[in-house]
Amino acid sequence: MFAGKKRSLFTLTGLYILTIPFFNGLNVTTYDNSQLLGHFAPSTTAFSYAVYIPIFAMLAFLPLGLKLGKQIKVRTMILSVSFLSLLFNTASLFAPTIAWFVLCRSLLAIVSIIGIFASMVPILLKYNPALNMALMYGIFQFIQKGSQHLYQYLGANFVSFHNWTFGVYFLNLNFLICIILAWYFYKADVAPLKTKFQFDWRGWIIMILFFAIILFLCAEGQTRNWLSDPKITLAFAFLFITVGIYLLHVRFTTEPLINPDVYKFKNVIVGALMMFYIGIMNGTGSVVTGYMTNVLGFDSVLGAVTHLSLLIGLCISIPLSTYLLYKRIYLATIWIIGFACYGIYHITLYFRFYPGIDASDFYLPLIFKGVGMGFIFPVSLLYISEGVPPQLSTSRMMTGIIAQAIFASLLGGAVLGTFISKMNVQHKTGLSQQLSAINKQAESQLENSKKKFLFLGLSDAEAQKKAEKSLSNQTSQASILLAYKDIYLVMSAICFLPIFIILIFKLWRRPIGRVEVEPIPI
Repeated sequence: MFAGKKRSLFTLTGLYILTIPFFNGLNVTTYDNSQLLGHFAPSTTAFSYAVYIPIFAMLAFLPLGLKLGKQIKVRTMILSVSFLSLLFNTASLFAPTIAWFVLCRSLLAIVSIIGIFASMVPILLKYNPALNMALMYGIFQFIQKGSQHLYQYLGANFVSFHNWTFGVYFLNLNFLICIILAWYFYKADVAPLKTKFQFDWRGWIIMILFFAIILFLCAEGQTRNWLSDPKITLAFAFLFITVGIYLLHVRFTTEPLINPDVYKFKNVIVGALMMFYIGIMNGTGSVVTGYMTNVLGFDSVLGAVTHLSLLIGLCISIPLSTYLLYKRIYLATIWIIGFACYGIYHITLYFRFYPGIDASDFYLPLIFKGVGMGFIFPVSLLYISEGVPPQLSTSRMMTGIIAQAIFASLLGGAVLGTFISKMNVQHKTGLSQQLSAINKQAESQLENSKKKFLFLGLSDAEAQKKAEKSLSNQTSQASILLAYKDIYLVMSAICFLPIFIILIFKLWRRPIGRVEVEPIPI
């Protein structure tokens, strides 16, 4: 009996490991942007599209990938997507232009989604009754979130060893391991969930059009200064028209892709709002990454090492939050811990944005962020799935993804970038106005800088110009520091606000309810 349990645990571990490369098809190449810019030399706008398109392709293919993952024989599916991943990943090495590279990366993202769903099916069928959904969600979240940061760290190191192609070779090795694992663990080639294939193709096309409009807004909204540009205004108008077309389409479709009936469940509506809220809180991570790279001058390896602190936080929080869910602890307790950790993360960084900030200043705040992620994400996925019948599984999944990934993380991140730029300009203008003869400290600093350049042998005019430029650069760095401090102060208030609402209105004083739909840890 003990040998049987040991064998079962070994098989379960192997099946989970099999999912990891598919989760990280894009993560391993996260830190190669500067090298790709040098290799393909695209315009800024073209490169923005190059970053966004594979992500949108992956999200758009989710519903069809979920359907295919249940229809085709599992062993055949895993071997096929592993081989296709090898093919598309290798093809990206020989892409002559950025457009071909994006096509290869997008195809890789699409087949990775099918691989995730196909590799999840045996785990769900064989082990879910014994583990229950709380443990299942927790394990998948630990694998997905944990491997994400580990792969980004490995990818950054491979890029630093030689160039961006090393990350591609590393990912190919992973897909080869997938093929070996599939041959070993999938003895029977069956499609256990196969039913009559029905898919809302028309609704899917409308959804892709909806995503394409948001892709345009994300890639060009900031450069076009949003609603001041007529094309952006027109895009927003088409966004609402597309929603109207989809609602009209639903009236004439028996099984729509996103069924409005799912919104009869209050937890889906509240859960979508929470997912959006979480996406906003989590989205400020791009601010820190940009600050490390663009202002502090961190290289990709140092940035990746710093972000391993998130992995430490996840290793602490996901097992603990999963245990609490399994033991049916009140939802309010888990929400409060998660929001509090996100609040501490933002308020700590607010006090650490100062001249001379170093990599070590980011470690503790990012650990708190990792802890917050580990408490918030599993309970969010469980809560939005609570009581939803299996036939509405895709509707629930796409509602959460559109709220968190599309609106909060992608579109919200683009808006946040514009907001930071405007705040930076305002602070720089205010600081520049203080650089006058009345400001004795600034005048003294300018004079000292000028003397230094004169000592280096520059002429009086050249020394004056260099000194003014040096002072202007210091003003720019001070202004971006102030802009980030403003953002993180506001975000800390936003993070602590739900805690007061939960306590005042006595919300979620109950354990998680029944969850029957598949865990989609994306």
